[in-house]
Amino acid sequence: LPKIAMKTEEYTGAGMLGPVALLKTIEKLEIEHTYNGPIEEIVADFGAEKHDASMIRFMGSYSEEGTGTDQAVEITVRGRHNEFDQGDAKAGENGNWKVRTDCTYYKQTVNGKVWLEIDVAHKIFIVMGVDRLAAHRRNIGL
Repeated sequence: LPKIAMKTEEYTGAGMLGPVALLKTIEKLEIEHTYNGPIEEIVADFGAEKHDASMIRFMGSYSEEGTGTDQAVEITVRGRHNEFDQGDAKAGENGNWKVRTDCTYYKQTVNGKVWLEIDVAHKIFIVMGVDRLAAHRRNIGL
């Protein structure tokens, strides 16, 4: 799954005791996924013109042993497959066919509630239902 991180810049103003991390943007979203061999649908999207030509969906379930509860987790990403590492082909062994996908969209849903949604191209950044860029989009007429 992609690493989600904010890009920051340190700022220390006059009279401040120490630096403050100013939010600038998010770090590049990318994932690497591995298969036993090439998959036609993935190869068909390789180097596509659209930045979000490929969609990948992950489903999982996490359990909390202390309470006995569970959480259904769905991660959806869209992006472009830009790198294949076809590994070594050895007789009698499973292959490792790795794909790197540069993502421009990420959505994390837990038990039906959207926790995080990032759409880089459309300036959308929603965290636990709060649209953190709504005012900025409004200010520039989007």
